[in-house]
Order: sequence, then C-alpha cells, then structure tokens
Amino acid sequence: MHSLLRWPSTSGLLVLAACASPSPDAPPDVPSLAPHVHTLPAPPLPEVAPPPLPIQPRPDPTAQAGRELLRWQGILRQAAPDLLPAIAARVAAEPATPARDVHLALVWLHTRASGDATRALAQLEAVQSSSDPAAQPWAEWARLLSSRAAEQKRLDEQVNRQTQQLRDSQRRIDQLTEQLEALKAIERSLAPRNASSANSTGKTP
Repeated sequence: MHSLLRWPSTSGLLVLAACASPSPDAPPDVPSLAPHVHTLPAPPLPEVAPPPLPIQPRPDPTAQAGRELLRWQGILRQAAPDLLPAIAARVAAEPATPARDVHLALVWLHTRASGDATRALAQLEAVQSSSDPAAQPWAEWARLLSSRAAEQKRLDEQVNRQTQQLRDSQRRIDQLTEQLEALKAIERSLAPRNASSANSTGKTP
C-alpha cells in the first residue's frame, strides 16, 4: 500500500526531470566567433580642377591697322570732294604718328590736287623706313599705298605735261593769230594807197 502511494510520486519526479532536462535537438548556446568588421570611411573624392579658360589670341597689330585703314577709306569715299582739303588740314594738325602719316597720305591720294600724290608718296616712304616700333604695323600698308601713290604721281605728271603742251600750243596759236591779224591790218592799210597809185597812173597822158 505504501509502495503504491510512492510510485506516482516517483513517476512525477521523472516527468519533471524529463521536462527540466534540455532537448537533445536544441543546440547549445555558443558564443559568436565571427570577427568584428571595422568599416573604413570612404576616401574623399579628389577635387576636380575647372577646365582652363580658352586663351584668346592676341590681336594682330598689322590686321588692326588694316581695319583702321579700311575705315578711313570708307569715310573718304563718301566725303564730298570739296571737303577733302579741310579733312587733310584737320588730319595734318593731329600729333605726328605713323598712323597719322598714313591717314594723311590716304587723304592726299583722294584730293587729286597737283602735287598731293608726290607728298603722299614721300609720307609713305618715311613710314616704311622709320625705326619707330609704332610704325611696324603700318609699314606693309604704307608699302601697298606707295605703289598707288607712285602710279598716281606718274599719271599726274603725264597730265601736267599734256596740259603744258596744250598751253604751249595754244600760246603759239595765239601768237600766229596775232601775227595774221597784224598782216591783215597791214594789207588793209596798204590797199587804199595801192588804189590811189593806180588812179594816178591811169590819169597820166
């Protein structure tokens, strides 16, 4: 009787022990052995330099002088011929520079007055032979204008020679005309005398 009363107690203990014992399928708590990974900060991006600005080419002094010469040429073409002497006087009054000398020579080539082409040629030759650095951009343009000035000077001299020849011819014509008129006057003065002599001769017995 006493044994029967103790058995359930023993069974209960076994059940409790079985419940308390860990399950064979459950893995034991094992501490993690994975290494700790230190994340490094990303390196800074390299600074990108801005693209260089385009280099502007230096202006060519000779080309600038040519553009200035074309501007003057356009003004002189539109100017009235009777205004050209005043323009020449105004330019001549400016401070003497190679640019002024070429400008003045160009004005003289437009005036067409006697001797202006000769003066323009001398002015342009002075610019070509100048040692002034300011004359270098104008030297080539002065050389080109010198060819035009030399041709115009030749034509002016030819016209002057022809004009002088015409004047000489006209002077000779005038002299011959005067001589002819003088002869006619002499003939007219002699005509009455000849008539009187003829009448006197006819009355003689």
